[in-house]
Amino acid sequence: MRNKALLCLLLALSLLAGPAAQAVKWEYPVSDHPEVDYEDMLPVTGFDETELVAALEELESVCGRNSRPRGQTRQRVQALYDQILSEMNVLITKEVLSSIQYDAGGGAPEAAALYLELSNQSLRLFNRCYEVFSALAVSSYRDVLDTSAGEDAAQSLLGYEGLSEEDAVLREEVERLTQEYDQILSKGVPVEVAGRSWTLETLESAADEETYWAVSTALEEAQAQAAGELYRELVRLRTEIALAAGYSGYTAYAYRAIYNRDYTLLDAKALWAAAKEYILPLQLQLAETFTDRDIRALDVRSRKSGEELLDDIQPFVREFDREMGRTFAFMREHHLYDIAYAEDKLPTSYTQALPAYGSAFIFLSPYGNYQDYSDLIHEFGHFNETFHCVQHELWANFNIDVGEIHSQALELMFTSYAGEIFGERCGKIYRDVVLYNILDSILEGCLYDEFQTAVYENPELSVEELNRLFKTLSEEYGYSYEPGVEEDSYWVQVSHNFHDPLYFISYATSALSALDLWFLYLDSPRDAKEVYLELSALSLSLPYREAVSKVGLRDIFNQETIPALAETLEHYLDGDPVSYDGKPARREPAENMVFLAFGLAGIVFILWLRARPSRRERAEKRHREAGEPWAPQSREDPWSSQDKKPPWEL
Repeated sequence: MRNKALLCLLLALSLLAGPAAQAVKWEYPVSDHPEVDYEDMLPVTGFDETELVAALEELESVCGRNSRPRGQTRQRVQALYDQILSEMNVLITKEVLSSIQYDAGGGAPEAAALYLELSNQSLRLFNRCYEVFSALAVSSYRDVLDTSAGEDAAQSLLGYEGLSEEDAVLREEVERLTQEYDQILSKGVPVEVAGRSWTLETLESAADEETYWAVSTALEEAQAQAAGELYRELVRLRTEIALAAGYSGYTAYAYRAIYNRDYTLLDAKALWAAAKEYILPLQLQLAETFTDRDIRALDVRSRKSGEELLDDIQPFVREFDREMGRTFAFMREHHLYDIAYAEDKLPTSYTQALPAYGSAFIFLSPYGNYQDYSDLIHEFGHFNETFHCVQHELWANFNIDVGEIHSQALELMFTSYAGEIFGERCGKIYRDVVLYNILDSILEGCLYDEFQTAVYENPELSVEELNRLFKTLSEEYGYSYEPGVEEDSYWVQVSHNFHDPLYFISYATSALSALDLWFLYLDSPRDAKEVYLELSALSLSLPYREAVSKVGLRDIFNQETIPALAETLEHYLDGDPVSYDGKPARREPAENMVFLAFGLAGIVFILWLRARPSRRERAEKRHREAGEPWAPQSREDPWSSQDKKPPWEL
């Protein structure tokens, strides 16, 4: 799920705390969903703000009169307030639709210009709305605001000073640079090799293997250097924004103002250490349950079109919950997704709200392998929550740590259906691979949080120093390198570092809670479904720890929780039945003798694991074989050929 630029304003100013959504079990709030197809929402045009600005000016004028409440005036205030919310829904939806078109077209200049225009307009008008609503908050008609947004929102608007011109300029520059990063990643940076200029597009014209790899290496290095320099500028700009907002640095600012987290950096640091100690060894163990040949076999059975994927997933969703099934059917009926392969698509996947239509949209750039199943069910977890959310974007909290439980827990529970799609053997491979990826979310979430925290504590680091820092930290999380390698620029390929810094820890926290919920699912599917549906009905209104506690899941920051989760996972990997309390099922005496006999073999096995290729090496190899063998050099159609050879060998 992608952050919304307009929402950053709301949270960055640390002003608004939306009302907690009240959920009764898994009953969703009642909301309208007009029957509108995605194609009927296009083409995307600019937003005419005339009526919105007029409504804001009139409401501000009424609130400034300090007169006694009058029935007729109250009705007018309510009408103006409703009009403002409606107009803002149109603006937000246009911005989202333009971002979808931007990504679908590979960041084409015309789409980029429209998206930048709408994004800047959105930032300015959100700020203007809060200025006017701050006047409403101290007027005789404050109850209009209280009823819609809750008393906390009205209270926090008191004294609102608005977005300064300097801050607006900084944010616009951040948006421009992130678009420039997209272009660097998508189009690359031209290089000179052997007296000739090369680009990603001309790479395949290399006459021999030596030239191909020389040019490929030069392109990769130029891309990494350009992206790295751009990242340094983003770090500088974001640090300025944080300092201007009164924070000591960007990390504290992001944790509190952008992501509304109810845990601290100290909590996160304890999580980093626990991930290395408890999760990494189990991921190494899990990696030995499947081979590259297994992955290829699974990929062959997974290579399906977008509609075929939906056909396979829909029965699981219907069986999981009737209302979810209806939501899935609505999504399909109105084609609220772009999940087909297209050469120009930017390599990203996300779900975004379309508030003017009471709906949402899934964008997915497919690989042509098993990952497409996992990504699609992941994004539908977000779609389902967003589809039922009734909070207006002006007042919505955005607790992404909660949102990622919706997606990652559904990924894990979907594995129970894998045998029906892939067959028994490949179904088991799929389950193991998805679990591996969930563990990877924990480790990568911690790695990039630790990396970015260090960067924002030292914003003057050079690109070379950034690469060395990443290499040093990544080794602690299971990466390994050839002797003599001192730097690793792999981090520039991770777009969250540029678009949504300090976001990645949310994958770790939510993945741990998703594991917790999955263990309950393995022990008691019915109870787990109730917890999941209740959690999704909460929307994103509650902070992470509060939401997890409300539905009865364990607090991952309790020092006993991660060791308990790791113990349960270890027993699962050993083939034992899962008990939700984290304790293994009781063995019979004969079973104990068998497992004692394998004790020595287990020790030898663990020692052998340490000599195996690193987690990153295995992950990158699977990624290359999965459909992007030359990434990021090209976006080859993953269904076009079974051969994965360099151009001169085809």
